[in-house]
Amino acid sequence: MSLNYDTVKSSKLKFKGEKKRKKRKRQEEPGEAGSTWEEDPTARHRVWWIVRDILDVKGSVLLEAKVTTAYVMATEDATVALGDIREQHEGPQNAEIFTALPGSAADKVAIKTGYDKFLSVALDGSISGRSEAIGVREEFQISFHDGYQVLQGCNGRYFTFNKDGTIGCTSESVKENNKVVVRTRGDKERKVETLAEKEKKGNVREYETNYVKMFQKFQDKKLKISKNSVKDLKTARKEGRFHEEMLDRREKMKSDRYCM
Repeated sequence: MSLNYDTVKSSKLKFKGEKKRKKRKRQEEPGEAGSTWEEDPTARHRVWWIVRDILDVKGSVLLEAKVTTAYVMATEDATVALGDIREQHEGPQNAEIFTALPGSAADKVAIKTGYDKFLSVALDGSISGRSEAIGVREEFQISFHDGYQVLQGCNGRYFTFNKDGTIGCTSESVKENNKVVVRTRGDKERKVETLAEKEKKGNVREYETNYVKMFQKFQDKKLKISKNSVKDLKTARKEGRFHEEMLDRREKMKSDRYCM
């Protein structure tokens, strides 16, 4: 007798007395049906979700111009401008991926480029990516709207996308070219501490030591820390200029590769 194996239904081997297990429902990932994250049908954005509140603004982020759908990019020479509009299947370039850090207040963020420099607003409102520490000029106040965000610089003016592709904090009121779409690929469920809150808990000397390690040469295999009293650091921490004070102390160190 011939047997057609295509008609045979395979099943799991069962043993006598084995209890039936209930299937566990898989948790939905951000962006899937039923998720609280914004869904985006385009392949270009499939892993980058539009942030909803300040809790989402941390880690890797994209800054998209809502008016053109192009991403902000930073180059090695500190230039910050809009990148090219690419096909939907193309994701962001490395130069277009920034890192968002909590600022000194709950509604403020600092934005670091892929070259470990922070975006900074100059007196004329222009934005560059050459700052090494977070100060007043490196913080942006962020507000949330339906499908976009608005960033306000230290000069009280708004993040602006100009027709020539340049970027600055120059607008006194919010228009279409001031709307930023901040995207992230991080986990939504997280608690964000502001930079000031973190610094209040830690030891100022430990913060300075870790900061110096990022930049100092080790020709003699010895870490050189400022001999000045930490009293200045404690005062700067209270006044909200902790990172600027560490940068000033670092500039006085002869072994610093950036400040020789």
